[in-house]
Amino acid sequence: MAQKIIIVGGGVAGLTAGIYAQKAGFESVVYEKNPVLGGQCTGWKRQGFYIDNCITWLTNGDPKFPVYKMWKEVGFLGDENGNPIMARQHDAFWTSELDGQSYTFWADLDRAEREMLELSPADKKEIKSFFKAVRQCEHLLVPYTAPMDMMNLWDLTKLGLSMLPVGLAMAKYKNCDLNDLAERFKHPLLRKAFKDYLPGDYLASIMMNAYASISNGGGGVPDGGSFKVAQRMKAIYEKLGGVCHASSPVKEILLEDLPGKKGKKRAKGILLESGEEVLGDFVIPSCDTHYLFHNLLDERYMPPRLKFAYEHPEAHKNGSTFHIVYACSTPAPEIGRRTYFECRPFDLAGVTISRLNMKNYNKDPINAPAGKALIEVKVLEKEPQFLYWKNLRETDKAAYDAAKRKAGADILERLEERVPSLKGKLSYLDAWTPYTYTRYCNSYYGNFMTFITTKKSSNLFNVKGTIPEIPNLFLAGQWLSMPGGLPMAMTSGKFAIQRILRSLGKSIKIEP
Repeated sequence: MAQKIIIVGGGVAGLTAGIYAQKAGFESVVYEKNPVLGGQCTGWKRQGFYIDNCITWLTNGDPKFPVYKMWKEVGFLGDENGNPIMARQHDAFWTSELDGQSYTFWADLDRAEREMLELSPADKKEIKSFFKAVRQCEHLLVPYTAPMDMMNLWDLTKLGLSMLPVGLAMAKYKNCDLNDLAERFKHPLLRKAFKDYLPGDYLASIMMNAYASISNGGGGVPDGGSFKVAQRMKAIYEKLGGVCHASSPVKEILLEDLPGKKGKKRAKGILLESGEEVLGDFVIPSCDTHYLFHNLLDERYMPPRLKFAYEHPEAHKNGSTFHIVYACSTPAPEIGRRTYFECRPFDLAGVTISRLNMKNYNKDPINAPAGKALIEVKVLEKEPQFLYWKNLRETDKAAYDAAKRKAGADILERLEERVPSLKGKLSYLDAWTPYTYTRYCNSYYGNFMTFITTKKSSNLFNVKGTIPEIPNLFLAGQWLSMPGGLPMAMTSGKFAIQRILRSLGKSIKIEP
């Protein structure tokens, strides 16, 4: 009889763990608190428009990259019912505007470099250095065959050699964040542009790797978006024999003493909010780690490195986003990929906003009905803004909804001021706050990604995913590593299964 794995959380990490558990010959079951599986990899419909919450690009999401095999195995890419799943590649990362000038970080690096040199010849040295580093970062590969601590010397050597150019770029910009990078440039637009897409305290290497993920042709978005991806993952999992339980929040992970092992515990199963106990041989929590160690398990089991990160927020910062989307009655070609611009100041969650961005989801017909467009605005927010939205939502939902709509009206005015041709053609569709991520996904301070990697934090933040005191419990999820989003979540699910196999003395190679 196959051993049973209980997976807590039906997001990308949990579903990936389930898929590879079935492939490895285990019996597995996924318990998800929400009615729909996918976690943050989701989207929803409003008035005939599809709003995507998650995928902006897939790192190494092209057949030329080794990890494409895994993207395909779990349902992000490949084919569906014999039909190819296309990845829509971006022609640009973003555009920044200031004082009547604009600059675009094109996916075509030759064009992007040429236009930046034309914009600011005085910054030639820094421009050349920056684009050299981005080209080196195009060699970044997602390790997917096994956790790095379980790779043999030969595999580690091959991986290291293949990514040597990335290491050279990282060394060149070591301890350099985006604030520092921006200060290296003389042109005011470039000084502004380098801090537009990500917060200034992000390491410059994070932005360079993200840009390279698009410029190397591997950063597309699967047709159908995040919701379709989650549904494909669920279908693959169930086809392999896995079982999903939606609307089944977990209250506690049940522990018992491990016979003959003083101080050791065994995860015997889970207790659902409904009162039902589910027993199994292994447990994989693939949920937010702060929620895990403050609600489902005792905090004393938290891995030391993870505990250190939570206890030192000055080095391991958090960040989330206020999102708002508008329906547009025309295709709105005036709005491109993502454009940042100065605007008339206004207040949002206690902060004065004087710079906004706008994005047109016009590449996939699923986002908007024919002849129309879906326009999105995102505002980066930190812990104080999260607490503003949390307190408002918990004390006065009507005021919370009113605050979102007030922000919607304020932003709409500024969009129309920036693009006068769209005046009267935009209408408020939906908005969600950092607290929305906590309500639906138990996210720590509304984070949709892991800790922001800064100069004060480790560039190689990595949590192994095991708890010595509970040897049959294995962690999965993006909070185990530095920022990376989907690749980190996906691979962590597979790695959890490989750790179980290793604990049983079995081969960690999981055949298709």
